[in-house]
Amino acid sequence: MANISFAEDMRYYDVEIIIIENLSENAKNAENWPLQVNLTPPEKTVQLGQPVLSEWLPQDIDLKLSYTELASSAYQLTSEVKKISESKTQRVIFHTAWRQPGLDKHQALPIYFKREISAAPVIEDATNHEQDKELSTLENIKNESRPTILEGLLRVTLARYLHFEAELTHREKLPEVVNNEYPFSVLDTESELNKIEKQGVIHLKQDRRRIRSNELHYLDHPALGILIRITPYKSPEDIANELSSKQ
Repeated sequence: MANISFAEDMRYYDVEIIIIENLSENAKNAENWPLQVNLTPPEKTVQLGQPVLSEWLPQDIDLKLSYTELASSAYQLTSEVKKISESKTQRVIFHTAWRQPGLDKHQALPIYFKREISAAPVIEDATNHEQDKELSTLENIKNESRPTILEGLLRVTLARYLHFEAELTHREKLPEVVNNEYPFSVLDTESELNKIEKQGVIHLKQDRRRIRSNELHYLDHPALGILIRITPYKSPEDIANELSSKQ
């Protein structure tokens, strides 16, 4: 009976996340970022699109509703993405959604991801606009951005309120060592590698202890931002019951 009650009382939620990059160089240089950040996923970690081990979750949890990636047709924040895409100073670099049970901090699983992000357009700061006009073609090429690597851990837990935790790292993609007939190619790669490593790793670590369902929340950061919306999941049976009760 206890197991039946647990299964019936379990609530499930749809979680949608948008990660936003601030393209302004002033924002990226707002802090002295650490030169190295090791983001180590715990043993019990979910990667969206991969099956979740049943032994990692409490009994009677519905695996079909547990950390399953949602199709893009189920996204609710497409209008927000469109608005951001019209901005010249921001861009969306990650957008995903999943369904999960409402579990406490001892049972909820973190979600891990690692993505390569295409190079961003270089944004000219208004204060340096006249200066930028005088830059040579060579300088403009030198200032072009490179592809980056975004890595993150995301976790939603449920106590009295929904709670969201996020840790992200964002840095330029390290160049691959070139091995060809040009004898100095490795030295060139090492030079680029040293330049990137000196820039440091943009690091975000955020906790939001009160997330209200059905509301849009924004977590601010100098270089990155997170939009999150958590919606209680309703099964087709629940929706049918609601419609019949209104008739």
